Amino acid sequence: MDAGLAAILGAAVGACGTAVAAGVSGFFARSQLAQQLAAQHRQMERQIRADLATQMREPRRQAYVDYAAEVSGQLDALDWVLHALSTAPSLRSAAAERLDVFGLSSSTAYEGVLLEGPEEVAHAASELMVAVQKARSLAHVWLMSLERDDADAPAEPSRDFAAELRHAVDAAQQARRDFRFLAMDAIRADGGHPEGEQGRARTAAIHQVLGRQVWGG
Repeated sequence: MDAGLAAILGAAVGACGTAVAAGVSGFFARSQLAQQLAAQHRQMERQIRADLATQMREPRRQAYVDYAAEVSGQLDALDWVLHALSTAPSLRSAAAERLDVFGLSSSTAYEGVLLEGPEEVAHAASELMVAVQKARSLAHVWLMSLERDDADAPAEPSRDFAAELRHAVDAAQQARRDFRFLAMDAIRADGGHPEGEQGRARTAAIHQVLGRQVWGG
């Protein structure tokens, strides 16, 4: 092989080696870039979740506190009514006044919880509202029964109103505990799972929009 041909072959081999090296370097560079973009994508998702949780936490906390305080006052009133109607003679007038001081149908605190969500907490608030309403309605039935007795109206089948009301109040107190546990979970969410499926859906939508910007879509 003469020197000229050897030089040409050497140059060709060198060029191929350079091309291969460049290709390998380009592949690893693209792989590294993809990994960096994926890491940024995950960090962005974590930040979105954390920001959502922070933005929602305070107004939700206040809505939960307002509703819990309102219901606690109602349950205290029902406890007092239970005691008042169980005494002999019963304190019917005072019990009636105590029952009329609250009305769940127009509760702005309850509406606040429904608006703030999430749906799990709103559902628990609804269950609590129903439980308190049942206890309040039962107390009114007891009052009317005592008034009929005073008016010598025809007697109804005997009922243990005290036991029924005690059971209804206990059920409402359990519903309040359930509401509190779910409310605490929603308030303490750190952004990983801010509010169950509803929150993940919103986060995914935001993430999709920002993701298209990152990837140039």
